[in-house]
Formats: sequence, structure tokens, C-alpha cells
Amino acid sequence: MTPKSHASGSEPPSPQTARTEPGNRVRPGKGPVREATPFTREEFDRSGARLLHGGRWGNADISLFRKDGASWVVKDFRHCPPGVRHTWGICMAGRELSALRRLSGIPGFPQDAFRLDRYAIAYRFVPGNEIGQGDPDLLTPGFFESLESLVERMHERDIAHLDIRTGGNVLVTEEASPLILDFQSHVRLGGLPGFLRRILVAVDLAGVYKHWSIRAPGSMGEEREEHLRRMNTWRRYWILKGYLGIKPGPARSTDTGDAKGKD
Repeated sequence: MTPKSHASGSEPPSPQTARTEPGNRVRPGKGPVREATPFTREEFDRSGARLLHGGRWGNADISLFRKDGASWVVKDFRHCPPGVRHTWGICMAGRELSALRRLSGIPGFPQDAFRLDRYAIAYRFVPGNEIGQGDPDLLTPGFFESLESLVERMHERDIAHLDIRTGGNVLVTEEASPLILDFQSHVRLGGLPGFLRRILVAVDLAGVYKHWSIRAPGSMGEEREEHLRRMNTWRRYWILKGYLGIKPGPARSTDTGDAKGKD
């Protein structure tokens, strides 16, 4: 429809302000496309954000940043050596962000993720404890059924995590619900051959059942126990440890507490 002229006596239509979610791309006027983000790299650098975990040579620093009453986790590869920062760091930040955006809207995964800059991403902070440090009274069969269901919903979004066995990647929130973190090693299931997709799905479920068998033994049922036994047998033949078969060295020390979710 052609807009009416101002001279015709009618009012021109009021400009609409686009609603933007964290990280959505907007174009102000005729300028370049930019990211509308809840905070900037400059704000983060000036804030004195709390370092939760100092990353190794190829891992991100993890910090807790607060602004306007909201708390954010920032995963930042900028500390890495230049050769790592400009290649691996940029790639890993982008990989994790792509997974989190695909899982957006599902409680149990980090929400409102956005790219702070080439080397860093951020997402909403959720208080909690790593599953190995969680209150045993909260780690009930019902909790693990919720974790299993969460993993199944993740697979419905065509994401395989592949590192759920690592206790630091599963949190017990203050609401006694599971939260899955760290998607750097994820694989997109879409387009994979059926047999490979089934293997990756089985790996993730075995991670759930590993934690379940340790913290609520005897409550899984025979079918889940058999799945875990079968996958543990296959794991003997997996020789790679860490990223690309390289076992990382110790993390840079910090006395600031839990690296994943405990404030």
C-alpha cells in the first residue's frame, strides 16, 4: 500500500520500534548491521567482573557479570595466546552460541545467549551446584528422569552434547531442576546417517545414566542399566582424551569458587 502524503492532511504512520532479543541483529538507520546486546565488551572490561574460572590455553575464562540487577555468565577466549584466540577461540565461541540459540526457550539450558565480541559469549546466570556437589536429598529418581527428558528434548532440536558424563556440565539449580552447560563439543544431528545419530544419542543418555547410577543406585530400571553397561564397554576403545586428543594442563588458579553456577 502506498503511504499517504503528508500534504494530504493525514498523519504519517508512527515509526515502529523493533523488539530485539539479546543478540538479535538490528540495522540503525542506514548504518552497518550491529548486535543489540544487553551490555558491551567495554562495559564488561570496566566492571571488574568476578572471575569464576581461569581457562587453560585453549579454554575460555568464565566470569560473572552483573548489570541492572541481572547476572550473566561470560565465556571469554581473549586471554588465550594469539594463535589460539584468533582461530580456536573464535570458532568455539561461535559453536557454543549456535547450540544455545537452537535450544533457546527450553528451561534447563542457558538462556538469552549472545555474542559479546569475536572471542566471547554471554548468557543468563542460573545459581546452582555441579551435580557432584549437589545436595544428595535433591538427587532423586525424579531429578534424573527430568535430566533424561531434558536430554531427549535437546535431541529433538538436533543437538548432541557428547560431554554429559563430565559432572561440571550438569548443575542442580536452586529449584532442584537440572541445567546442562558447555556446548563446545556438541554435534548437530540433522543430516547425519541414522546409525551415527543413534550412537551419539546413546552417548548422551549414557552420561545421564552414569550420574543416575552413582547418586541414586538401584532406581534406574534394567533397561537403563543395560544401556549404561553396553556403552561403558564401548568406551574402552575410545583413546582420545580432551580436545582433539590433547589432555589439557591445569587451569589457571583462582580462589573465586564454583566455575559453572555457584555464586
